[in-house]
Amino acid sequence: MLIPLAERVARHLEASPRTPKYLCLRDALVELINEGELPEGTRLPTEQALAEALPLSLGTVQKALRDLVESGELTRRRRLGTFVAGGDHRREITTPAFHFLRPDGSPVKLVFIRLLRREALTRRGVWETVLGACESGYLHLVRQDRIDGTFDCYTEIYLRADQAGELMRLSAEALEHESVLPLLQRLGVAPVLADNRIGQGRLPKAVARAIVPELAEAPPPGMRLETRYQDAEGRTLAWQIMYIPPNDYRLTLTTQLRQFAEG
Repeated sequence: MLIPLAERVARHLEASPRTPKYLCLRDALVELINEGELPEGTRLPTEQALAEALPLSLGTVQKALRDLVESGELTRRRRLGTFVAGGDHRREITTPAFHFLRPDGSPVKLVFIRLLRREALTRRGVWETVLGACESGYLHLVRQDRIDGTFDCYTEIYLRADQAGELMRLSAEALEHESVLPLLQRLGVAPVLADNRIGQGRLPKAVARAIVPELAEAPPPGMRLETRYQDAEGRTLAWQIMYIPPNDYRLTLTTQLRQFAEG
């Protein structure tokens, strides 16, 4: 595996010379795992062997592997080494409505989703106005989305229970490996338009406590990205609100999702 990995790392370093080297290594490993070149259970060479073969500093290798262990792509076994993790892991989260770009313009390869809360809503709220009346109630998901291992976003998702009630029965892990659109597609719901609305202001205190706790008493300004996933008749099928703290990354927005829906 060392030769394909070295070639992939060299390609990333050449294409994005300003990207930190540990991210280039991490991206290369993510790609090889996603493509099946490093199947489940593959044992990686030691950190020292990787550092000598690539060549990268030992600290760079350690940081890249640590990130992938934290995101669940790799697993460590005491006295045995580091292995490609098993299970249904999504390595590159599909977000056709928007994408994050690093400061040098290269695309983010890894978004790690952690489910903070899942609840059924029967009370009235602004979600009823956005999604329309629903006798079955609504589903509310709250997530922490770690972008590129660099910063965290706080994401709330509202869905109609008559369309997405099945998500209450899925495991938390299943919800942590999908973005909104693939989840809707699994339910047979196919949005064709993403209506993105961006605003700026101070992060709510509850949000700051979750993603920048050290600044919770005086929340910093941030971005509020609201996305309404709509069908061909303009009805909102899912309502997502992402709170984004200050960072050096850029955001690209896409509105037409018809190709995704038809795929």
